[in-house]
Amino acid sequence: MADSNFIASVDIGSSKIVVLLAELKNNRVEVFGYGQADSDGVRRGVVENAKKVAKVIKKIKKEVIKEYGADFQNVSVNISDPNLKVLNQSAHTHVPSGRVRDSELNTVVKIIESIIKTKMPDNHQDINKVTHHYTLDANPEPINQPLGKKADNLGVSMHIVTASNHHVEAVENSIHWSNLGSSSMVPNSMASSKPCLTQDEKDKGVCLVDIGSGVTDLSVFKQGSIFYSGSLQFGVKQATQDISEAFNTSFQEAERLKIEHGQAQVKLGADRLIKFQQIDDSNYYYLSHESLIEVIRQSYLVLFKLIRAKLNDQNLYRSLKSGLVLVGGGAKMTDCDKLMHSLYKKKVKVGRVNTDLISAKYEWLGPEYACALGLLLFGLDDFESESSGKSNNSFLGKMGVIKRFKIL
Repeated sequence: MADSNFIASVDIGSSKIVVLLAELKNNRVEVFGYGQADSDGVRRGVVENAKKVAKVIKKIKKEVIKEYGADFQNVSVNISDPNLKVLNQSAHTHVPSGRVRDSELNTVVKIIESIIKTKMPDNHQDINKVTHHYTLDANPEPINQPLGKKADNLGVSMHIVTASNHHVEAVENSIHWSNLGSSSMVPNSMASSKPCLTQDEKDKGVCLVDIGSGVTDLSVFKQGSIFYSGSLQFGVKQATQDISEAFNTSFQEAERLKIEHGQAQVKLGADRLIKFQQIDDSNYYYLSHESLIEVIRQSYLVLFKLIRAKLNDQNLYRSLKSGLVLVGGGAKMTDCDKLMHSLYKKKVKVGRVNTDLISAKYEWLGPEYACALGLLLFGLDDFESESSGKSNNSFLGKMGVIKRFKIL
């Protein structure tokens, strides 16, 4: 039986698709339902075949309903787009009454929207708008809530993320053809940041790194708000491919070696031999654990250097006073945080879910589920906004207006 009070999320990844089902209890999101299946129709995080993706989602939904006895119709979903565009824009408007009202807030946002239309590529649409801060008159001091304040002029600074129409439509169709309803669409790393970053980290400057199977997504926060979103077409699947090539194994055997024996740095102690099989060969061979680690280490070093180059290109590397937080399946690799620290000389940690916001089984709180869990929080924001008929200002996040699309 469907329950409109349930909150559901769909995390479409390169290697797997995850569905989580939750409800609000004692001011926390309580996750009680989980389903997962191998991805189909997704390459490097991008939906290439919406019908195949929809088929997987429908299968997971059926299993979730059977196991937990709870149906759902509306979901929050993630999006990954290699052509993601990020715009930071400011605008001002006059306050005729001398006190900021809703009308001025709406006006200044419309001004930004009109400016963005002139800067946005023709084949793009905005999927996310987040308010950095407001200013009043000539005072540069940022404020979060200007409503009712005395001022003659109101300023606003916003972060806008745009994605290509093609990729947005592919995600929309994946949801529509799954027989699911209206959704929030959120970039991967923005969703992952919601349950894993503290306000103090956002204030001081931090980068959320979501390492997926085929893609790595970045979100940088400065002065309390999101400032940059980006994507790299490089994920932890590359380490599996490198292992396969280095030791002439099948992809499946390389994945087994990575999961069972992988780590990103050599630890002091005696080396050991690991038994494995090569392609089209029934014989068993042995490789040294250190040689396996070195292949994995080199793969992660390539990724970490690409991330640093991306941050340097945006002049953001030095602003990360709180360092970097790693999430996603790639963050499960033992010592990957230590390897990044040795390269960056900055604070690096594997992200942990804030259990003051989310309650779930321990195995559902791992870094690989950060995106799916974050989507639940965005979904709750939307649910509270729609229930109250007001703008998005719930206790979970007063910072964003997420694109909603209605599917009939």
